[in-house]
Order: sequence, then structure tokens, then C-alpha cells
Amino acid sequence: MEKNNTALESKYHSKLNGDTALIMGMLALLIGVEGFVLYRILSETWEIAGNFFYLYVIFIGLMVAIEAIGCLSVRKSIKNHMFEFRYYD
Repeated sequence: MEKNNTALESKYHSKLNGDTALIMGMLALLIGVEGFVLYRILSETWEIAGNFFYLYVIFIGLMVAIEAIGCLSVRKSIKNHMFEFRYYD
């Protein structure tokens, strides 16, 4: 019975690693898209936006931090509840 439990636990941790990769991929995609949008905005409006560039940096920094915290909390929630539900079965 313990051997089966070890195999099941190994399977769940393997699936958790897959979910972690998906979460990190989602975060990378979000940051990439936001970086592209910021680049396009600044490249078109640099004469006007150059004076308050620091506000863009602060805003993007806050958005990335909030998204990272959200993604990490999703991973933590999945890790805490992966044995309670039949998510990976």
C-alpha cells in the first residue's frame, strides 16, 4: 500500500511541476505583452512621455509585482489542495 502511495505522490508532484511551468509561462507571456505595449506607447509618444518616464516604470513594476504575486498564490493553492481534490486523476 505504501508503494502505491509513493507512486501516487510522485505522479502528483510531477503534475504540479507541469502546472508550475504553465503558470510561469503565463507570467512570461503577460510580462512580454506588457513590455511590447509599453514599447509601442513610448516609441510613438516619446516627445511627450519622456518627461514622466519614471511613472511608466513605476506602473509597469507594480503590475508585474501584482501579477507575480497572483501567479505564486495560484501555485501555492494548487500545491496545498492537490491531494484533496481529484485534479490530477
